[in-house]
Amino acid sequence: MEIPEPAGPPYIDPDREDLKRPVCGICPATLYPREQFVVYSRPSWECPFHPENGHRYTHDEGVPACVHPDKVGLQPDRIAPPPKAPPGRSEAPTRRRDWSFPWSARLSQRRRPS
Repeated sequence: MEIPEPAGPPYIDPDREDLKRPVCGICPATLYPREQFVVYSRPSWECPFHPENGHRYTHDEGVPACVHPDKVGLQPDRIAPPPKAPPGRSEAPTRRRDWSFPWSARLSQRRRPS
């Protein structure tokens, strides 16, 4: 993945002392001007975390992504889709497991008349 270079001053100055909204350390608003990043309504599989540099990018275009619009004071321009269902978990279990605990066996032995 090619990481885009900032094309101007950052939307939020990371060095200012009086931050009214505490932004994440990985927020693209501290690196890029507003035109160079998108804002999602929440974290999503569409903007995964990139472990090599610690930032989020859109899955399809590689555009830097912010996932906390309330912290940067912007309205989301992309709505995060619902979470994907885990693979292979679509069916409900058909059989109930029969649980037994070690202490329950001892209790049942004590209650039996001799």
